[in-house]
Amino acid sequence: MIVPLIKSAANGAARRWSVLREREEVQKGLKVLQYSLLAAIIVYLLYKLTHMGWRDVIGSLPESPWFYLFFGLRFFALPVSELALYEIVWSRPLVRHFFVFIRKRVYNFAVMGYSGEAFLTIWARRCLSLPHKTILVGVKDNNLLSAFASNAATVVLLVTLAATGGLKAGLEAFPGARWLFALAFLSAGTLSVLVMVFRDKLMALPKGVMPRLISVHGGRQALIILLHAAMYASALPGAPVMAWIMFITMQLVLSRVPFLPNQDIVYLGAALSLAPIVGAPEAAVAGMLVAEAGLSQVFNIAMFFATAHIARTEIGAQNRNKPLPAGAVS
Repeated sequence: MIVPLIKSAANGAARRWSVLREREEVQKGLKVLQYSLLAAIIVYLLYKLTHMGWRDVIGSLPESPWFYLFFGLRFFALPVSELALYEIVWSRPLVRHFFVFIRKRVYNFAVMGYSGEAFLTIWARRCLSLPHKTILVGVKDNNLLSAFASNAATVVLLVTLAATGGLKAGLEAFPGARWLFALAFLSAGTLSVLVMVFRDKLMALPKGVMPRLISVHGGRQALIILLHAAMYASALPGAPVMAWIMFITMQLVLSRVPFLPNQDIVYLGAALSLAPIVGAPEAAVAGMLVAEAGLSQVFNIAMFFATAHIARTEIGAQNRNKPLPAGAVS
């Protein structure tokens, strides 16, 4: 009884939101809101970094090569794991389409949350010989399990910080942080439970596929957290581990906010507010965070342009190979 009501309410809300988003004034309003938020964060970053001293910040960029190695491994951990996940979901080799998963990551982190899923769906419809429903179900179910793994990790880290007294710094990091952390904990916990309890109703995966996907999602989440912590520790080795756990938790909490513009820049703004808990000069912490955000933007731009030609070539070739409609002249 409860499941049909939940599904009916969710479907109704989705239909209403879909209709609402098609309205031109709503689309313009959403774009204005997103760009205004991003602009406000950039202004805050400029103020904060100017206050610390640009020369000190630039002079404190990480010197350890391990920082940059861990960053690269962390960047590619997501597209590599998603390649494996969609090979399981769609039951076909996708290694030669690896560029698609790199572009998907760029869209999600540099443009807007979930824009990568839209790109993947459009690409799969054009380039894979799969039914439209199979593509949509695969993307939807994989996203549900990805969200489950991220939500579970968020809850575990928040509970760990609360139990050790390390959460206070995050709650006081910036105005509204208490509400953000509270909503992240409640939504992450609730959604995790819903996925566990109603998984058979919410997802349409073949039998035996879900455990394999969960193991990949869980392993990836643990690996990314470890690489993130190792990256920070290599830059400032004397800092307490729980400080880095707080930074990583902040990043996970922000990743739970839907349609957030440029997650890396938003995270940089929030993380700068946590600099005092590291126990190192603020300029050194800022230098590390600026290096991380700068590398993210450089990698995103470089990977986007590096894969652009491949994407155009593959989609163009696929379109040329499609049979012409009956009666059409070639």
